[in-house]
Amino acid sequence: MGRTGGRLVRALISHDKENKPPGPIHLAFTVAPVLILVCIYYDWWPSRYGSSRWADPLLFGAAALLILAVVGVVWAVRTLYVIGADRRWSWWIVPAPAVVLATAAAVMLAPRPSFDDTRAEFEQVARELLADPEPLHSYLEIGRFDIRTAMSGDDGVVYFIEDGGLGLTVSSGWAYSPHGVPPGFDDFTATHLGGPWYEFVSVWRT
Repeated sequence: MGRTGGRLVRALISHDKENKPPGPIHLAFTVAPVLILVCIYYDWWPSRYGSSRWADPLLFGAAALLILAVVGVVWAVRTLYVIGADRRWSWWIVPAPAVVLATAAAVMLAPRPSFDDTRAEFEQVARELLADPEPLHSYLEIGRFDIRTAMSGDDGVVYFIEDGGLGLTVSSGWAYSPHGVPPGFDDFTATHLGGPWYEFVSVWRT
């Protein structure tokens, strides 16, 4: 390598200049995507059916996860350099993982409302739709759930198809069927939830 190469290597690994730990900017880039994900999870995000439909929760959620992954890598690299190379400690190493872990614990302890928690609202809407001569309704918000389509029929069944479902050929949601198992549509599978309610998955096959 020679003397010049040796001097270059020594300069690169020199500890005269300490490595920077994760700082306030890194913490801000951690908190922001965490807040976005929490808002989307608890349905505190703007409605996809209103004037803020540009703020698509799937798009913003994916971007937040990507940013969180990048800042996670940055945190790991900087922490390794500070602790491993510089042999020192900085309290700036703590806040970012603390925010992520505290948020994860809070979400586990306070889960978002389920369908059972919103069942009374769904039942009220189902009865209103059965009394409405129009059998098809689109873009409803019931609790935290975005309903792409609600269909009522002469058999007294109302189907609520959730937006952002399982795919282009798969529909999922809930059926209000006071008289028993709903007949469904396409390749239909229903699970009884109690009372007049069923959770369903329908697969369209050619």
